[in-house]
Amino acid sequence: MHQAAGSIIRPGWRRAGALALLGATLLAARPSRAADAPDPAAGRAIAESGVLTGHVGCSACHLMNGAGQPDVGIPRLAGFTAAYLEQQLGFFATDKRASIWMAPYARMLTPKQIQDVAAYYAGLPEPPSVESDPAGDALRARGKEVFQKGNMSKGVMPCGGCHGPAGQGMGTFAPHLAGQSAPYLLEQLRHWHQGRQRDPMGKMMATEAHAMTDSDMQAVASYLQSLPAPGAGGAK
Repeated sequence: MHQAAGSIIRPGWRRAGALALLGATLLAARPSRAADAPDPAAGRAIAESGVLTGHVGCSACHLMNGAGQPDVGIPRLAGFTAAYLEQQLGFFATDKRASIWMAPYARMLTPKQIQDVAAYYAGLPEPPSVESDPAGDALRARGKEVFQKGNMSKGVMPCGGCHGPAGQGMGTFAPHLAGQSAPYLLEQLRHWHQGRQRDPMGKMMATEAHAMTDSDMQAVASYLQSLPAPGAGGAK
C-alpha cells in the first residue's frame, strides 16, 4: 500500500517532532525557581496582618523589626537564619514543639507562607542589645565564664562550643543567641533542666542543662542578652 504524496512523514521529521514535544513537556513540568523562591514581601504582610481575618500577625508579639519583647520573655527573631525559623515553625505546626501560643498560628500557615515569613524575619537587621544594668555585672561575668569555659566540675560543657564564641550560632544545629531575651532563655534552660526536650533537636540541650545550677542558668541568660549582634562590636 502506498501513501499519498501529501501524507508522507519522513522518519527524521517524526523524530524531531517527538523530541520537540518531549522538551516542551519537560519545560512545563519543571518547577519555576522564581515561583518557589522565598518572598520576604509576602512574609512582611503575614508578620503585619496574619493570614486569617480576626487574627493578629506575628508582629503583635515579635514586632515588625523582629526585636521581640525582652522584658516579658518574647524572643527576638531578627538575626536567626531563615532555615532555623522555618524548622521551628514546622515543629510548631506539626506539634513536634509544644506551645499554646505558637502552635495555633503556625498551623494557619502553608509551607510556602512559613518560608516567606522566615525569609522576612531573617532578612532584618538585628536590633541593638538591651541596655545592661551595672548591678548585674557580676552575674554577667559568671555567665561569660560558663558560656566560654563551661563548669567542668559539674559536667557542663562550654556553650560557645556549639553556639559560637560570640553567640552567633551554627545554622539550624545551634541557633544564634546573642542579644536574645534573658527571661526567654532562662525559661528554655529551665525546661531543658527539667528534662523536657522541647523539640526533636533538644536532646543535647536537655542533657547539657540538666547539669547546670539555676544560678548559672540565670547568669548565662543575662550574659547572652547583653551581647551585641556579631560584627557590631564583638562580645562583651
